[in-house]
Formats: sequence, structure tokens, C-alpha cells
Amino acid sequence: MDDVDRKILRELQQDSRMSFTKIAQKIGVSTATVSERVKRLTKSGIICGYTTILNTSEMGMVTLIAKIKTSQGYGAEDVGNEIAAMRESCCVHHVTGEFDLIVIAKCTGYNRCSDVIEAIKRTKGVESVDAELVLKTLKEELKVEM
Repeated sequence: MDDVDRKILRELQQDSRMSFTKIAQKIGVSTATVSERVKRLTKSGIICGYTTILNTSEMGMVTLIAKIKTSQGYGAEDVGNEIAAMRESCCVHHVTGEFDLIVIAKCTGYNRCSDVIEAIKRTKGVESVDAELVLKTLKEELKVEM
């Protein structure tokens, strides 16, 4: 990945609906260059897709953060993949430290959070769950500085 790729990615992070022509004009390359680079970045897995970012708090959704210890003999990635299949799961991280996994889930209310916590507890290979509900989100951003 070179400087041109990073410039393209910066523009797409700001507005993923921006045309390749507009990106090309902003960063000083041809439209064909942008198109080829985006195809390559997508094929390599750096660009994973395009989406609409929702303000889930304004939608009345509750953010659940669950820290999970896996049982002896179970792989954290296997357990994590099982939890990742839950429709409320937004992020599942295999981490270092006291816990093996950290899960971020978005739930349609507190009752649904309770259901999700119980479903996580019932997942094969889960030893324990320490869960918190977010009171207020101060920053939630998927853009990365390059």
C-alpha cells in the first residue's frame, strides 16, 4: 500500500459514495487509477465493503459490552465465531489479559440485552461473562488515521 492508496482510502472513509472521478480530482490522479486501486484494495481484503453508519443511540438501541472467559479446552476463536453469528454482535475481539474475548453488541432495549447475555452464557465453551451496558457513547468511529 502506497501514498495514493492511503489517499483513496481517506476519501472513501469520509464519503464512501464519492465517485471515483471526484476522488481522482481531489487527489490528483486519473479516474482509471482510482478504479484499479479500489478493485485491488477490495480484492486484497483491505476494503471490506461500504455501509451506512447509524446512530444507534438515537434509534433507542442499547450497547452491550461483554468480556468473556472461555472454558479450558475450547479455542477462543471457535467460541468467538459462535458468538459472532448472533445478530446483535457487532464486534468480537480475541484479546490478551484476564478475558479471552470482548464482544460489542447492539440490542433493541434492555430486555433484549438480557437475552443476549443469557445466550452468550449458554454458548458452548463459555466459562464466564462479565457484561456492562453503555450509558452514553462519547465517541464511536470506524475511521482510522493513515
